[in-house]
Amino acid sequence: MVVDPFDTPGRWLITTASGAKHLIDSSDPDAPVTVVRIAPGGVIPAAGFELGPLRRDGSPINVSALGHPTNDGPRRGLALGADMILTLESLDPLLAYLTVRHTTPVVSIERLDATAIDEGVPDAE
Repeated sequence: MVVDPFDTPGRWLITTASGAKHLIDSSDPDAPVTVVRIAPGGVIPAAGFELGPLRRDGSPINVSALGHPTNDGPRRGLALGADMILTLESLDPLLAYLTVRHTTPVVSIERLDATAIDEGVPDAE
């Protein structure tokens, strides 16, 4: 399954192997695509390290590109089983023009209904 929120409007709940959840919103054609990361807690047993928060966790961040790596190079969209690569607005404009985040593999892609994020309940359509 490959989904490109830039081509398919909606609200998406993406879960990665680390347990982090990303709420991607591309539902408004007149607004930028945004992501809100919800950090997991605890320790990743296989890696042996505790997961920490990232800058602006819990806050919407503008997304300029979403992709995933393949053997033939990066591709647009999100793919089950592949890492997610997000190109974001600069999280520190004094240090960088943009921010790139690279996640652990995507284990779940759910399309949310219009009220799920507003109510805090991730009900799939």
